[in-house]
Amino acid sequence: MTQTTSSPGIGMKSIGVADRDTPLLRNYWYVAAFADEVTRTPMRRTILEEDIVFYRTEDGKPVAVQNRCPHRSFPLHNGELKGDRIVCPYHGMEFNPDGSCANVPALNSAPRAIRLDAYPLEQDGPFLWIWMGDPAKPDYSRLIRQEWCTSPDWTYVRGYMYMEANYLGLHENLMDLTHFPFLHGKWNIARPEHAAAPATIIEEGNVIRQFEVHDDVDLPPAIVAATGMIKPFDRQAHHLVQTPGMHQGKQVTTDASNPVKEDVQHIIHIMTPETRTSTHYLWAIARSSAIEDAELSQQMQMVGEGAFMEDKVALEEIEEIYRRDRRPGFREKIIKTDEGGIRVLRMIARLAAEEQKEMGQEQQAAVAAE
Repeated sequence: MTQTTSSPGIGMKSIGVADRDTPLLRNYWYVAAFADEVTRTPMRRTILEEDIVFYRTEDGKPVAVQNRCPHRSFPLHNGELKGDRIVCPYHGMEFNPDGSCANVPALNSAPRAIRLDAYPLEQDGPFLWIWMGDPAKPDYSRLIRQEWCTSPDWTYVRGYMYMEANYLGLHENLMDLTHFPFLHGKWNIARPEHAAAPATIIEEGNVIRQFEVHDDVDLPPAIVAATGMIKPFDRQAHHLVQTPGMHQGKQVTTDASNPVKEDVQHIIHIMTPETRTSTHYLWAIARSSAIEDAELSQQMQMVGEGAFMEDKVALEEIEEIYRRDRRPGFREKIIKTDEGGIRVLRMIARLAAEEQKEMGQEQQAAVAAE
């Protein structure tokens, strides 16, 4: 339960929200990389505290296996590919895309007991998804495809940032538009008076939606020129969280025309935990207006890179404070506009507890079967 203070509407984070001690959720799909990052050159990336090597087979199929030779723990991303096999440069052991051993030169055989963990992958447009749960039971209903990044009626810009901060902070940041006019003031994406705009929050099971309306906003000149929209512009901001590794944003901007014209953009934020204090932050902004306009794409790329870098820096500063300032009695204060973020943290805490319980039951059943 939220603890209250003498100031109405102000409380402190309760023990029911996810934090840096909350186990990372495994039975979900996470975006491992942009698809074109994975090539015939082995690539290393740590996801949910597991070191993984990615590469493509000769026919282009993406592969993800444990980046740790089961013999002497040598990192395989330092090796080379031999056809579809990855070769450990320490003793020459070869492994197939499914993780099975193909050859141990010192034995001139391929023992079944020597193998790598392998991970299910799914490529969807620019995104390469990885299933971090039981590799024999990938749940495709939890794969959140982004059709505006695959449809010819849309175009998008994108980026990647390595963030030395916990992924939950990014969830809170994205549910909180009140920071826009202050942290992102130079980009003219919101004014101070927009910070007080009320939010509507709908929570249904493990899905959280949030909506806000900002009146009289600015639009990039290129969008105005391409759409013929007329001031004043009003913007509806939509938020959708239905998986721990993604925040789906959508903004619909309407004008004073009769009939009303609108500009729709999808802002996709992907937070793939590397560890509990570091995150792979991938993003994309898709639009259906003026999709051939290269100048507009450049503007959107610049604003996206600039604004999201400000978020990254802010969250890394917060993470540093967590490491340095050890005040046992400190609790962050929450205000009314934090409700969306707090609901997300509560949902993730609940999902983590349920998953840990299920994993414990499975382990008990496995022991009983032995």
